Amino acid sequence: MILHAPTPPPTHHPSLETLTRYAAGTLRAGFDFVTAVHVSKCLHCREQVAALECVGGALLHETTGAPVQEDALARTLARLDEPAFEPEAPSLEQLLSDVKRRWVAPGIWVAKVNTPHDKGDRVFILSAAPGAATALHAHHGDEYTQILSGVLGDGETRFRAGDFVERGPEHMHQPHTIGQQPCVCLFATRGRLKPADMIGRLAFMIADV
Repeated sequence: MILHAPTPPPTHHPSLETLTRYAAGTLRAGFDFVTAVHVSKCLHCREQVAALECVGGALLHETTGAPVQEDALARTLARLDEPAFEPEAPSLEQLLSDVKRRWVAPGIWVAKVNTPHDKGDRVFILSAAPGAATALHAHHGDEYTQILSGVLGDGETRFRAGDFVERGPEHMHQPHTIGQQPCVCLFATRGRLKPADMIGRLAFMIADV
């Protein structure tokens, strides 16, 4: 009988601001999906979200009511049949089972994720072989990353499977794989990435990121 060591809990999590917006349902589409994947695997963040939802419910309970239009009930009932999007948290196998991989460099492929998001944003999976690195780049806006497997190096920090990374537009970096296993990550970026050189521009053009 082979005993597998338990997977350690994540050590890098969404910010409190991100979790608050996620609990309130106001997180940007696409970014909520990446956050949902993390929360589904992280007990610490699930407890945080539950607490934030309780606080939000208490605040709503204490809010003074406002007058509504006469047809408010009819309009609300009419919307009950409209489809609602609830960010789901698929497994790694589910995420990889229905994607079209596009190779952009030796050992590196990307695949778009079919989830609601702004047409100017990008939600995708990236897989990098051992020793591979992305092109040096910055961002037009926020970037959320959920490590699905392997180890990702970013500067002096190592992010392992389960970890969540938030980067802003001011952050210039060149993430790379650490160890002997490929690193697979789920990303949401606001707008396209901003490569620092011509090689990066060509790679990101092919990848459509």
